[in-house]
Amino acid sequence: MLPSNHTSHQQEPFWLGNWLRWRGLDPGYDEAHSTEQLKFDVVYTWVNGSDADLQLLRHEYQSKSPLFQLSAAGDTKTIESVTTKRFRDMDELRYSVRSVAQYASSTYRRIHILSTESRPGQAQTPYWLKTALDGSTEGELRVVPHRAMFADSADLPSFNSLAIESQMRNIPGLSDVFIYMNDDVFVGRTMMPSDIWTSLYGFVFHMEASLLIPPTIRPVEANPLNVGEWSSLQYSNFLLSNRFGPRWRAYLAHVTHVLSVPMLNEIYRQWPLDFNSTSSHRFRGEGEAKDIHVSFFMAHYVMEMLRETQLESYWQYRLDANHDGVIDYNERQALLDMVKSWNQNQDLPQDSPQRKRHSRPTILDGHKIILQKVGMQMSGSTDYRYAGLDGFPFMIPTADTSKTIPLLPIKTPGSKPEPQQPYKSYEKPQERTCQLNADFCFGPEFMDTNRTSTLSIYQSQRIFERIAKSEFHCGDCLLELLMQHPSNQGGISAILPKDERSEAFQRVIRKLARYNYVLGTSTYWFIALQGPEQSRNQLKGLTDNRANIAYFCINDDFPNDLKLQTTMHGIFRGFLDERFPLSSPWERPGSLPMIPGSNES
Repeated sequence: MLPSNHTSHQQEPFWLGNWLRWRGLDPGYDEAHSTEQLKFDVVYTWVNGSDADLQLLRHEYQSKSPLFQLSAAGDTKTIESVTTKRFRDMDELRYSVRSVAQYASSTYRRIHILSTESRPGQAQTPYWLKTALDGSTEGELRVVPHRAMFADSADLPSFNSLAIESQMRNIPGLSDVFIYMNDDVFVGRTMMPSDIWTSLYGFVFHMEASLLIPPTIRPVEANPLNVGEWSSLQYSNFLLSNRFGPRWRAYLAHVTHVLSVPMLNEIYRQWPLDFNSTSSHRFRGEGEAKDIHVSFFMAHYVMEMLRETQLESYWQYRLDANHDGVIDYNERQALLDMVKSWNQNQDLPQDSPQRKRHSRPTILDGHKIILQKVGMQMSGSTDYRYAGLDGFPFMIPTADTSKTIPLLPIKTPGSKPEPQQPYKSYEKPQERTCQLNADFCFGPEFMDTNRTSTLSIYQSQRIFERIAKSEFHCGDCLLELLMQHPSNQGGISAILPKDERSEAFQRVIRKLARYNYVLGTSTYWFIALQGPEQSRNQLKGLTDNRANIAYFCINDDFPNDLKLQTTMHGIFRGFLDERFPLSSPWERPGSLPMIPGSNES
């Protein structure tokens, strides 16, 4: 369980086992659950690149960075044309905060704005923000200087958002579960806690399965200043692939991201050098752009850990039926018989009357009613589409489990090379198919027909590592088989220890709850402002569809020209003033919009 009031991950409500195994709730849930406490902090990364002091500070450290000394042969004009856009402030934060105040009032507890110090001991503060006489911000919104969260002050000042994100787990007083937003992301419809996390269904992740990240390190850019987020995504997937198997992983949608302090601490303990290295890169692109993308990393880490927990529980507590630590012939044969009947059933056409299906509901069946019964509402802005407790969502439907999946796309004559293309995560579990080749997936030791042969703990673990990681498509299909086999009417019960009073059962339940998640979808738009006419048309589309768009991101992607910037700022501000006309509670009355090129901070 992951409540937002700083309660430990490891606390185990007594209703949890009953919920995860049977989807049953008892009166104890209402006693343990308080919707009033289910609020999450919002974290923004922000910088005012127009601040003259910040520009001087940035130029000082750029002159010391090998990245800028090598890039564009030290051509200052070229460097500025590339980098200035990254630090340009279009007043996005003011309106993004308005969107949170307007549409997420029942969801946020406190807003944290992470800010650099443009002058010693003085963090940048938005010009529109109310401050008390002592300079502190008011109420539920606070400015957090980077020095309050960076573990190593030698890494400061930092101009790299990826480095700053790597330290968010250290923000003082941050809620266990929190929402991370870039300042160019806006909430467009009502947001509720169920859009982020619930104790019943876990984290809510928004993925784009049609956009896949390779598990290989991206080649160094010819001009490192052009490095975007893709390098960090690929490096993150490279690290994940070394731990969980070389899978092409889905892009995390550019909306609000759910993160967890305890989860990030857990991840840090496994990859401390990579996190510390990311933190030390003052500018994006330093260190050959080998940075961790925190939001992408945590989402896929959670997904992989839930999958691993499910497979591991079956392998340790159900396959080894007598719990003697070795896998004997009868235990192996029981699994092979189940594989044989599964494959035969999968061979039948979907509409065949002979094809057997179990009748149990999925984890998400009736979830809106269930949440309503326990006092939680669905906002209507997010649809729950797939639960990790029903199986791994990104199984590859065309995976051939008789051989290793190629790491790189396969090129066939006359067609576009495709990577490992998974299910899009929306298909119902009963409608997904796979064939498990036991000879390849389990190997000769497991398939040994000698009735006296046993697999030692070492042999068993080696086979498990194979199906769970290096031949991950085998593990995906095995998990699907266990969860969806017609004879396994209890679904997840097929992988859980049978004795609910055992420490093993309680341990597995704790891990399942810790890594529980659903995949959700929301209507969102991404717009890159590139020129006046194009921007007006796209912003008009946002206005015309405002009732349907839950989130949107507006990225400024136009050249660093003062005249053009003034025009674009006017277009952008006009849209935002119309879309979010109500001031947030933290705005100074009468504060005027920033003028492009000004030195206000």
